[in-house]
Amino acid sequence: MGRPLLLLLLLAQTCIPASWGLRCMLCKTTGNCRVEECAPGQDLCRTTVLHIWEEGDELEVVERGCTHPEKTNRTMSYRTGMQIITLTEAVCGSDLCNQPSPDLSCERGWDKTLQCRNPGEQCLEVVTHQSLEESPGDERHSRGCGNLPGCPGPTGFHNNHTFHFLRCCNTTKCNGGPVLELQNLPLNGFQCYSCEGNSTHGCSSKVTSLTDCRGPMNQCLEATGTNGLGNPSYTIRGCATPSWCQGLHVAEAFSLTHLNVSCCTGNGCNRATLVTQPHTGGAPLPGPAHLSLFVTLLMTARLWGGTLLCT
Repeated sequence: MGRPLLLLLLLAQTCIPASWGLRCMLCKTTGNCRVEECAPGQDLCRTTVLHIWEEGDELEVVERGCTHPEKTNRTMSYRTGMQIITLTEAVCGSDLCNQPSPDLSCERGWDKTLQCRNPGEQCLEVVTHQSLEESPGDERHSRGCGNLPGCPGPTGFHNNHTFHFLRCCNTTKCNGGPVLELQNLPLNGFQCYSCEGNSTHGCSSKVTSLTDCRGPMNQCLEATGTNGLGNPSYTIRGCATPSWCQGLHVAEAFSLTHLNVSCCTGNGCNRATLVTQPHTGGAPLPGPAHLSLFVTLLMTARLWGGTLLCT
């Protein structure tokens, strides 16, 4: 038994590199996070947080990446004028140990009531779930008050990579209960093609596949535009509610500009070879993309006082 084991160990040393580079999450102050393989000599992952407080306002900036092995956990706070500034840096030594923690406040029942400021606001639930390599584990469930495009009524999109959903209601605490999960929505009998990317990566014929549509998302959507990296032929396909065919939600959720959106009804009608007329309101959208629904909700949730009580 000892001799075969020795041969296996020798073979492993021959075929496997002496060391694999540490992988950390790389997150700049703007943009999505991605996985980074650290350079030789960078044996730790870091998370750096900057907090600024000034007269009741608060700003937080978070960066993540690789760092050298001499780094240690550290904090520093100081005052400059009316500002209080705090710097915090934490390090760790295992693969992807610095990845952002998912927002679990809704799942853990950490709901708090919020008085809506304006009588026209409704209770909202916003779900953003991405499982792409560029944003692993990026899942958000948010609840609050607001008046967003797509209200009243549910509005959403899903494919094999992404799930975006906005639910609005206008009675006290109507947005409570278990968090909304895609797999809990019933199948609606439709199928649409699913992909995100361009014709060579992400939306090629080899990786485009049918997905079963769920809930109110009974339209097959195809959208093309320019993404934040300057790719002019970025394509999105999947299942959508009719409100997503207007283009605004696509631009917000995927940060696309110069957008064209087509929607159709029927199994697999958004396949790549199909030529459809753009839906009314799906004309190109020049200029910067709008704020995402999640960011908009966070801004409106800061408002308090009013008449409607939301979870």
